[in-house]
Amino acid sequence: MLSLTNSYSPEDLVDFDTRVRKVLNTEGPVEYLCELKFDGLALELIYEKGELTRALTRGDGSVGEDVTQNVKTIRAIPLTLNDANPPSLAEIRGEVLMFKKDFVKLNETQDDLGLSVFANPRNAAAGTLRQLDSSIVASRPLRFFAYSAGVIEDREFKTQNELETQFGEWGLPVAGEVGGMHLRRPVNGAEEIVAFYHDIEKLRYDLPFEIDGIVVKVNSLRLQNDLGIVARSPRWATAAKYK
Repeated sequence: MLSLTNSYSPEDLVDFDTRVRKVLNTEGPVEYLCELKFDGLALELIYEKGELTRALTRGDGSVGEDVTQNVKTIRAIPLTLNDANPPSLAEIRGEVLMFKKDFVKLNETQDDLGLSVFANPRNAAAGTLRQLDSSIVASRPLRFFAYSAGVIEDREFKTQNELETQFGEWGLPVAGEVGGMHLRRPVNGAEEIVAFYHDIEKLRYDLPFEIDGIVVKVNSLRLQNDLGIVARSPRWATAAKYK
């Protein structure tokens, strides 16, 4: 699982677009998919012939923790893909998190029981997912959003947006709308990337979950392949955090 380069300003997003166009040797606008940078725990779900067989944390990017039994208790994650003819293998990646209101209730319960409270929703989600007792995981309101993939066999996709739309059709939660605003938006060029960055910044504290920025990906999967990766970071994606 790759790691994204991080930046902290709209100017860095403009620089990212410049680098992408330089590598692609194009002066015209590139289409991107903009979405949320969830503040949770990265997870890979492995479906074989439509059945969930393994769930792994990011770990060091190559080897993660096996949390399959715990993940199977998360109601938001389907045990079977909604597909009459599912792919033989689908590696689906996303984020486990906890909604703000659920985090507050969990800490109230922890406090009532004389147990330690969690510092923030991310710690609560990560601590819960690593529990040795699956019944504890089942009792806590973990959520999941899918946003990328490893290998998907027997299927072809042209764009990142098409891929993530398929996740939703399979029954996996994906970012939708809040207050009429799309939380996942195809855009053209740097100016529209920056507009999305500011739109989400205004909406940030009204979201039911924590985010710490946005993620920008070249929408075309063919161009993603052309751009490739440097070290452990893709040239075709970046993350921009809020201050």
